[in-house]
Amino acid sequence: MSIKKIIWTLFSGNAFAQLLMIAFAPVIARLYTAAEFGIYAAYVTVITMTVKVASIGLEKAIPLERNQVQAKKLMHINQYLAFLISLLILLVYLVFGVSILNWVGIHPTLWEAVFLSIGITMTSFIQIYNYENMNREQYRVLATTRVLQNGFTGLLQIGLAFSNVMKGLGLLFGDVIGKAISALILSRVSKRDVRTHITWRDTRDLLTKYKHFIIFSMPAGLINTLSLQLPLLFVLGIFGASDSGQYAFVQRVILVPISVLAITLSQFFYSIAAKEIGENKEKVYDLYVGLTKKLAYYFTVPFCVFAFFAPSIFQMLFGEEWFLAGQLTQVLGVMFLTQIICSATSQILYLMERQKLQIVLEIVKLVFVIAIFGWMQHDFLQTMLIYGSVIAIFNLCLWFIGRQLLKSKGRLVIGKHKK
Repeated sequence: MSIKKIIWTLFSGNAFAQLLMIAFAPVIARLYTAAEFGIYAAYVTVITMTVKVASIGLEKAIPLERNQVQAKKLMHINQYLAFLISLLILLVYLVFGVSILNWVGIHPTLWEAVFLSIGITMTSFIQIYNYENMNREQYRVLATTRVLQNGFTGLLQIGLAFSNVMKGLGLLFGDVIGKAISALILSRVSKRDVRTHITWRDTRDLLTKYKHFIIFSMPAGLINTLSLQLPLLFVLGIFGASDSGQYAFVQRVILVPISVLAITLSQFFYSIAAKEIGENKEKVYDLYVGLTKKLAYYFTVPFCVFAFFAPSIFQMLFGEEWFLAGQLTQVLGVMFLTQIICSATSQILYLMERQKLQIVLEIVKLVFVIAIFGWMQHDFLQTMLIYGSVIAIFNLCLWFIGRQLLKSKGRLVIGKHKK
């Protein structure tokens, strides 16, 4: 499949998936309150953070494994680990009544604890299957399952709100079931390919081979996720459920579309770069710089115009309750724009096996985030403005570091060829 066709397949599928979410948003915004969005977002945040631990970072190694049988075994090891960790979280709740959400004042019911564990499992499986599909270059599968996931999620969330059946759990239940359907489809597609049997020796050998992903990539990924996801929990704990709901709604309407675009291009970049990084770093460098320049060219002006009118747009489309969400879009605009431009290539340090550098950068960023919310607890919008500015600076720094590393490596390779 040509590069243009890969990009079009991923982008068209993911763009349609996001259009579904945007189409559902005005209806969902009028069926659920900002506080309900805040509580739901807290559960999704915990799921997202736990997923970074559940497969111990090994999923990123799947596209790098050239042997299809070994790649499949690596995928299954990832899945077993994710299932065991989600089961452990549920058992801790059942035995001790303790949940991660307790520290922000949320005390899950039994059903909520069950949905939380299922959500962790399903989200982990989707992530693992996506990396496997990158290895097998099954880009159409990646796009199609995203559409189905968003479609089922939106319909279930709306249907549960109208029916008044489990309305309090409607947002979380719809999200988890949508992911479960997506994971089921991906599992059926995966079974058509290579079948494997895993032994303890296979597990030991693969864990040894990719130990750097466990030691460095998993902590780095977790710390990066904490710096992006903890703010919502901080907002919930400091400013309350209503303000956290406003931020959660901005994430749904603005950050999720950005994430879909970033994931689409990141999947493309990661799958291409994983094959070329060893022998053709010049090609990876050209792709790295070219992709970023095109994103900056096409999205900077339209996004700035949208951000300028965001409060009025949110109020008109979603109701007066969401005017603050539009203001949040403005103060977080620089962060969102740098995520659009830089996120597609944000995994470059993993590809270059510079996990130590990655984890140092992520720790510094996390320290800044914690300091911001620990220090500024009086003005919500001002706090979010400073947070967004710090994340934007780190996004740009990571991109420039990646470019310099590729540039220097590329020159080294060229020098060797000349000799």
